[in-house]
Amino acid sequence: MVRFDAVTFAYGKRPLFEGLELAMEAGSTVGLLGLNGAGKTSLLKLGAGALFPASGLVEVFGKRPGSRSAAVLADVCFVPEDPWGPALSPETWLERYGAFRPAMDAGLFRSLLEEFAVDPGKSVAKMSYGQRKKFAVAAALAGGSRAVFLDEPTNGLDIPSKAQFRRALAAASTPDRVIVVSTHQARDLENLLDPVVILHGGKILCSFPASALSDRLSVERLPGLEGRPVIYAERDALGWTALLAKPGSCADLELAFTAAVSRPEAFRAALEGRNPGPYNPDAGDLK
Repeated sequence: MVRFDAVTFAYGKRPLFEGLELAMEAGSTVGLLGLNGAGKTSLLKLGAGALFPASGLVEVFGKRPGSRSAAVLADVCFVPEDPWGPALSPETWLERYGAFRPAMDAGLFRSLLEEFAVDPGKSVAKMSYGQRKKFAVAAALAGGSRAVFLDEPTNGLDIPSKAQFRRALAAASTPDRVIVVSTHQARDLENLLDPVVILHGGKILCSFPASALSDRLSVERLPGLEGRPVIYAERDALGWTALLAKPGSCADLELAFTAAVSRPEAFRAALEGRNPGPYNPDAGDLK
């Protein structure tokens, strides 16, 4: 489990989190969504022990990541949006640094490099952004850490690489592991993320299982919105793409996210099976 208990954190005098509460259970691949500046990367870094709370408690499987102990560092992995590339080939990196992660699966690492079409003999520092990212993701998923924090892992990946990453992520999700994925590209991963946590204004706006989207919400193309239980809608060439408070098949996590930050009370009401209230499309701007 990864737990944030009454966590307060600030950059200088600018508070970001005040009394933040969040628990993420083993066996989950958590989708962390939020606008730019919402604090997603900072939350990941707090979980990985790269940042330290001013007050409150951060725990990863019963240990404090901020201790930076060998046991914690072996059990936690953080992949930033733009990962550093060592002046070593992936194979040399594995030989030199794999020992620092006792649960590292060398066979899986090599298999992922092959799946991602990453040259195991080329210096990572000389690779492109996308190739560096695939190296870092392969190292994270094969490293044996029970807590893996991925910041915008699909940025910089081409379409085939995104499909490869989805397969690797699905295979890496095990009952004893928490994987937290911060992303703006929710459609790339929406079938893998469960639960979904939306961070907004330094607070957890809402957290819900993926099943809640299909159990409570649906997406429809409509010529008009009158008389429909609309939570949020976007105009398109044929009318509207609307998120409705009715059971169906909500296969659009990005639309659900926009609804949540635009009309949080209506979105929460719909998830709880209540009427979201009247919808005014002219008042649907992000807040």
